[in-house]
Amino acid sequence: MMPDTFQYLDVGTIDDCQLPTTIVLKDYWESKYTLANDTPRYEDVNLMDLYKVAPLMFVKDVIDDGEDFVNRFWGTELSSVIGLELTGVRVSEYQPEERRDSLLARYRQMFKDRQPVSRRAAIKLLEQKQFVTYEVLHVPFLNADGEKVSQIMAVYEFNFPLDD
Repeated sequence: MMPDTFQYLDVGTIDDCQLPTTIVLKDYWESKYTLANDTPRYEDVNLMDLYKVAPLMFVKDVIDDGEDFVNRFWGTELSSVIGLELTGVRVSEYQPEERRDSLLARYRQMFKDRQPVSRRAAIKLLEQKQFVTYEVLHVPFLNADGEKVSQIMAVYEFNFPLDD
């Protein structure tokens, strides 16, 4: 049974996901584990397996060993809710600067730690969208050699009651 409201969560784990869309990605990511590695490889991903959540999903390619990230895929519902189409855009190009710097720090940490990160909050850095709540799960995928993170995938769920 889902709670009436959800608690704010700045930095959570994959197990903190509570909403249906993020749980879909959680289950998918966990299904891609191998015995040799607990972080799946991107080459084992079939995006058609995630078609039901694709409108709420993005995939970022890692550039220059985690110095930057570029949106390979940006779901249509993300564009609708956030008001921006960001396919092909680098995170270093995001505005406002505070948003860009915050996201770069989060993605760089994920590149280093190779672990999923969840978050539950309201959009604060886009003035016209501050009323929008979201839960997001970011999951890393390794390159074909399994040596380093090459992609970060995320899925959002929007507009649920959030505790103040």
